[in-house]
Amino acid sequence: MFPPYSSVGDSIQIESEVDRRNPKVCRFTSSRTLHVGTKTFNTTDEADVLPLAATLMRLPAVEKIQLIGHLLVVTKNEDCEWRDLGNEIESVLTSYLISGEALSSDDVQEQMMLIGRSTREKVQYLIDTQINPGVAEHGGSVQVVDVKDDSVYLRLHGGCQGCGAADFTLKQGIETIVKRAVPEIQQVVDLTNHRAGMNPYYRRSDSAQETVN
Repeated sequence: MFPPYSSVGDSIQIESEVDRRNPKVCRFTSSRTLHVGTKTFNTTDEADVLPLAATLMRLPAVEKIQLIGHLLVVTKNEDCEWRDLGNEIESVLTSYLISGEALSSDDVQEQMMLIGRSTREKVQYLIDTQINPGVAEHGGSVQVVDVKDDSVYLRLHGGCQGCGAADFTLKQGIETIVKRAVPEIQQVVDLTNHRAGMNPYYRRSDSAQETVN
């Protein structure tokens, strides 16, 4: 219905089609995966867990959206024509697909592996396959202590315990990986007693005193 969008190299293509049985519904098909699995959003609050869904649900004419793999299904209200709204939705999709928020092929493969797992199982899988292999190279490891509501509680061991870069590892590494793959998680809490670590950075004053002596 709308002219299909193509980026340089045809890496992004979006096609649309209005449902013949229900003219309030239009399907937008992307050349890239928008969401792994099926997810329906009826309110802006529900959509806040995904950037793309949040942006689309804030459009005044949009009543409901559904994400199914490469497919976006939009239900509109009666106040807007598809030609105007469709172009706006395609613009949102295009911006999302060229941004850093869009799913990469690795993200899609990773999320496929998480389907059917509980939240704790998802977090444990990410720790085992993506996080611990990296921190093990620095003599450390990460343990999942608990998962409650929207929070994950972790404990760092070995070289990570007391390391001066622990906060950076937690926030920029572990938290980023977990929240991206498991959007229901909103915070990652470090329960580590860093004073007892191999290189306890909370004891810098003691180390300085030892150097002076």
